[in-house]
Amino acid sequence: MPIAVRYAYDPATGAPRRLSSTALWAVAAALRRQLRLAVGAVPVTAEALLAAAQELLANGRLVRVSWDLSRPVHDPTGRPVLGVCETDPDLPGTALVSVNACMTAGRPDLALSTAAHELGHVVFDVPAALGEAGRRFRAVTADPDALRDGASALAKWRANEFMGALLAPPVPLQLRLLLHARAEGLRTVHAAHHGRQGSRILASGNPPEAVAGVIAALAGDFGVSESFIHVRLERYRLVEGGLAR
Repeated sequence: MPIAVRYAYDPATGAPRRLSSTALWAVAAALRRQLRLAVGAVPVTAEALLAAAQELLANGRLVRVSWDLSRPVHDPTGRPVLGVCETDPDLPGTALVSVNACMTAGRPDLALSTAAHELGHVVFDVPAALGEAGRRFRAVTADPDALRDGASALAKWRANEFMGALLAPPVPLQLRLLLHARAEGLRTVHAAHHGRQGSRILASGNPPEAVAGVIAALAGDFGVSESFIHVRLERYRLVEGGLAR
């Protein structure tokens, strides 16, 4: 059975309306529940994500997803890229998604985040592209930081926010943060955030080396990189005053 997601969109084209971060996180949460991925802070693997996300109903439009994690991947100019999401008019109704096997070798966290980012393009960009006569190509650059760049183009920003909430949702991340903070004796405070309401967040002024240790532990919990966790903590406002650069 296809997984199904809904979000505000243009019925004529299938293109998404301007969606807020919280709207994107809600789509990721709905998809995560349907994929029956590991709950809480147990890491999701790229293989599990691919096995679960074979067909998608986006606002009623069916998209089949063909995944490939076995080869090098390049953009149309021949430059290596982390991943691509393509549509081809000769393969109607299909999204072709590839993750660069060479660039992600030995980096399961990078393979996972790249796959989740490309799945974001499948969710939000492919439904509109299926009605086009030409080929549509979207790539993640060779720089892993492209997966955490909130200032990139709208489609990439959507895919990044979706990826972040799919792999490290706000509430599980906050709960694990508080668990590690208590174990390290770090201070917490009540403040506005995007996690579980009524719960505390990490206070400012804690020892930087202890905070870095907590971030490393969270990265292991969720199977992602420390820079990934750094971004999600800030996006969800789970650290008072933000994290030191």
